Amino acid sequence: MKERETWKNGKEFLFSCIGVSVGLGNIWRFPYICYRNGGGAFLVPYFLFLAMVGIPQLLLQFSYPQYSSSGPAKAWVCCPLFKGIGYAMILTNSAVAIYYNVIIAWTLYYLVNCFTLHLPWSSCDNIWNTENCYSRTYGLASMTGNTSSYNTSIPEDQNLKTNVTLSSNDSKTATEEFWTYNVLQLTDGIETMGTLRWQLLLCNFSVCVIVFLCVFKGIKLSGKIMYVAATVPYLFLTILLVRGLTLDGALMGLRYYFIPRWAELLRPSVWFDAASQVMYSLGFGTADHIILASHNKFHHNMYRDAMIVPVVDAFTSLFSGCVIFVTLGYMSSTFQLDIDKVVTDGPGIAFMVFPEALSTLPFSQIWSTLFFLTLLMVGLDSRIVQVQVLTGSLGDLCPGLFRSRVSWTSAGVCLVAFVLGVPFVYQGGMYVLQLVDWYIASVAFLLIVLLESSVLAWLYGSHRLSEDIAVMIGYPIPKFWQVFWRFITPCCILVVWVMGLVKHKPVTFGGQAYPAWSVGVGWIISLVPLMPLIGNIILTLLKHEGNTMQRLQKSIKPLPEWTKNLRSDQNSEQNGDILL
Repeated sequence: MKERETWKNGKEFLFSCIGVSVGLGNIWRFPYICYRNGGGAFLVPYFLFLAMVGIPQLLLQFSYPQYSSSGPAKAWVCCPLFKGIGYAMILTNSAVAIYYNVIIAWTLYYLVNCFTLHLPWSSCDNIWNTENCYSRTYGLASMTGNTSSYNTSIPEDQNLKTNVTLSSNDSKTATEEFWTYNVLQLTDGIETMGTLRWQLLLCNFSVCVIVFLCVFKGIKLSGKIMYVAATVPYLFLTILLVRGLTLDGALMGLRYYFIPRWAELLRPSVWFDAASQVMYSLGFGTADHIILASHNKFHHNMYRDAMIVPVVDAFTSLFSGCVIFVTLGYMSSTFQLDIDKVVTDGPGIAFMVFPEALSTLPFSQIWSTLFFLTLLMVGLDSRIVQVQVLTGSLGDLCPGLFRSRVSWTSAGVCLVAFVLGVPFVYQGGMYVLQLVDWYIASVAFLLIVLLESSVLAWLYGSHRLSEDIAVMIGYPIPKFWQVFWRFITPCCILVVWVMGLVKHKPVTFGGQAYPAWSVGVGWIISLVPLMPLIGNIILTLLKHEGNTMQRLQKSIKPLPEWTKNLRSDQNSEQNGDILL
């Protein structure tokens, strides 16, 4: 049986962790919520939760998989009763990975369209534009027959929104129409899925092929790729920032971004958004860091890395925000708009607002290419690790079958992700993506993180966990981390989870409510990751004999496999070997 791979050196692990932490959310979500929640004042709760939740939880997630040299499917031999936590993480990761692949496919579609003489989202002279297409530079498009030419290219029975004659109140910018009517070809709702968007299907397949080529040799190849994939985006962002600072309105954009509005800190939602951003950005609940740490050598200094990764993630968020807002400030100044009118969240800033701003610059193809290359690379970083979560977990569960066939396993995982992603690239696929994204994080996501923190701190024991870390890194860590693990971190996660449930509303898209049956499907999606957790608890208790208390005591006792790495280390030391 093939031995479990380890990183060639600690830098590969560190860069991989940075790559998976720094994702699309750093570029298109953090700047918006920072601006919306008090600008510079938002940094107070953000860094507070980074210290109280981000660093302690990441340290915990690095510790137990490195100690056991096991991924999420096997690392919970430390507390067999809650082995289902690992399976729940794998299911959550799988759900996110499917639609995350489609988001990267959108980025690839835009990137390909950058290599044209005129950026297709910069004008209203395209076949997909309607008579009410609006260019901020040239005004409303003249009625030159765009609508009729567009309608002849798409059958009426697809019930597309674009077939409806728009009133002047429904005018859209050229970038909005490119996104809605060309990229997505959006239908009226989830009930009308329309036809397959073969261009997006091809992009989705291309992303799967790229990811496969990065992982088919295991971590020995992906670790080296991460050196480039985790660092080059910073170069691109720096170039875009320097260019943005030369534009009119750049400093105004930075003022909007950073100027503190201290009164906002009195709103509970600001603190909720700060805690949520920390946890979602660092990827808790999806086992990304767990699978990476499981490939560490036993004596790797994961304590140092747990301090570095959250800080780099926070810096990247702030830096990306500067890039975004200097450009939005330029857009506000050029088009004489309040910056409130151009700031938006999520895909809007990446696929509509920012491309529109870049399209007005000289050599716009160059700047647009740099921007979408940045999005592509930070997306691929995360996607690579998502695949490794599944391949690594399969290798842990059936090492004889999967660990010796890494290439075939990786190909199978990528192929399944591609097939399951097909519904997302239909004309109504955006509604499906919004539904899954909305509900996958509503119940299970934070509950999984809460259970992980609580079980390890209370059932396995924070003191024992600290001793395990000391054995691995060679020196004891400060005792205050035990206070975080036992009290502060789980309490913060619990409050955020409860607030999320209280604030939860049925899914909508563009202000449009979903039908009742789709909301029911959404709740089923949200509860699916919890099924293996509940099932494992029942099966584990039934497996043991005795009364309820005796069964519980036996079920939380670590299995012999938990200390296999430690026993191997001790044997090596007795034989004169030194583990580095």
